[in-house]
Amino acid sequence: MNKKQCLKRRKNNMNKPQGYDEAQAFGEFETLPAGGYKCIIKKVACETASNGKEFLKLAIDIAEGEYKDFFKKKFDSDTRVIDKKWSGVWTVFIEGYNPGTTNPKFKGLITSVEASNNGFKFDFAKEQDLTNKKVGLVFREEEFLGTDGQTHSATKVFFAVSYDKAEEQKIPNKKTLNDSGANSSTGFQEINDENLPF
Repeated sequence: MNKKQCLKRRKNNMNKPQGYDEAQAFGEFETLPAGGYKCIIKKVACETASNGKEFLKLAIDIAEGEYKDFFKKKFDSDTRVIDKKWSGVWTVFIEGYNPGTTNPKFKGLITSVEASNNGFKFDFAKEQDLTNKKVGLVFREEEFLGTDGQTHSATKVFFAVSYDKAEEQKIPNKKTLNDSGANSSTGFQEINDENLPF
């Protein structure tokens, strides 16, 4: 069928979709560069993984600077009605690799929050007290295998520091799929975000 035949058979012209002018084009989404940021904890959930290990799931956002409210803006510009999620999330296991030990990243989170919020002392029975607390977070670029079978990268929280020292931190090396530890041989398991509130 040639172009004239196709146009002849078509009864209606295409209509401009609603929200077209406001929509972001694919590839125009801003990504957060790796580095240290002054952040705020927006929500906290304490969960237990299927292997019995407890973890904190923190919804965070950038509190100051050029990227202030980065994750809120990203959430607000997401046009999906179903399955819309907050992308600024950090999962921190509480227990270390060996039973009866503390994960150094969890200890670093707690001491960094305490150092960043004058007079705050963490009460282990009240993890919700971390909500609205300031903390410095250092992000690094990490590769992952997408559902399309291709290698993609994202910027994720690597560790916590005190709020006032966040921006002086050295940018961590990128974590590639070829790095040892990229697979789940660490004793920690991948967490399914589907049932979490953020």
